[in-house]
Amino acid sequence: MAKMRPGEKLKVDFNMNGQPIGDHRATLANYCGALVKDPLNAPLYEVEQFSQIPQENKDKMWQLVLDKFDIGLDDDQEEEERKKKYMRRRKFIMESLNKKYRNFRARLKSDYYDTEETDEDRLKEENMPNFVDKKDWEWLVKYFGSEEFQKKSQRNIKNRSCLDAGHTAGSKSFAQKAEDMYKRDKVMPGLLDVYEETHLTSDKLPVTQMASDALNEMKRLLEQRKAGEISLTDEEIYAKIKPKGKRNCRDRRTGVSPSITSLFGGFSECEKLRKEADKAMNEAAEAKKEAISANEQNKILTKKLKDVERENKVTRHFLEKFLNTIGYNLSDFNMDEDFEESNEEYDNEEEKDEEEISGNDRRLE
Repeated sequence: MAKMRPGEKLKVDFNMNGQPIGDHRATLANYCGALVKDPLNAPLYEVEQFSQIPQENKDKMWQLVLDKFDIGLDDDQEEEERKKKYMRRRKFIMESLNKKYRNFRARLKSDYYDTEETDEDRLKEENMPNFVDKKDWEWLVKYFGSEEFQKKSQRNIKNRSCLDAGHTAGSKSFAQKAEDMYKRDKVMPGLLDVYEETHLTSDKLPVTQMASDALNEMKRLLEQRKAGEISLTDEEIYAKIKPKGKRNCRDRRTGVSPSITSLFGGFSECEKLRKEADKAMNEAAEAKKEAISANEQNKILTKKLKDVERENKVTRHFLEKFLNTIGYNLSDFNMDEDFEESNEEYDNEEEKDEEEISGNDRRLE
């Protein structure tokens, strides 16, 4: 960056989801990190979070990014499309600056605040970060020790325990990982493909036990879908295998620490997908139970029918023997004709009864 000529810009490519990819992706990320470490851009004093940084400072950092990087704002001819792209790119850069600012403060806490037992030791010159103004550090020490911050810190520690900690993407964004997979395989990877790729080591082993459980569950659901037992989408399967403990977790699958809303629209939508997936699986299980029950009933009826047929054969056998002993042959008897004659006599009797009833009704009238 320091060797760049005045007016020179680095071209940064973006994928279809608006995530930076290519050779200068990491340079852009590092530059955003450098910007927020400068207190003239992102002050530390009396600022609890990025949203409290004055708007003019954010505008300044945005312009500094535009001065160094070509992020494709002039690629579209249509004015409306250029405006939309401008808003998307600015939103992405602000999210990147926000993340880098949080990481910078978190590093200050872990490297300089947590290493000492008391505020007195933390404020000693030899223990202070030499790249942070003394006044800024004094305020941070007071803020890190406040009850409000401690509650937030404990909540964040609990939230992080719900993550499937551990992946093999390293510092590379999942967006870039997906791009690399596309170049390697010549096929655009799906959500589950990227998840599996980034949660296996080079030896094809799960990077953590939680990742192993998630991958096994994913494999089981995919096999059920292939067999036609369930009809879940990749997104619904992903929603089921992700840890459920953290309610506002981030997901790196869409770039710079985006929220899960980038994938599912909102956490409530993610929960909806979970419930729909559970409902679909329960319905499939119930249908399977009904099919098993119907099959058992069919077996029972089939057995009963065979028993009746067996009894009929036995009855016919004994009847033939009996008739033979008295000099008759069963074939001499036309059972169908006798049955039809019997039915005809019964029908005639019914007709006579109906006529008699009708006559009685007429007399009563």
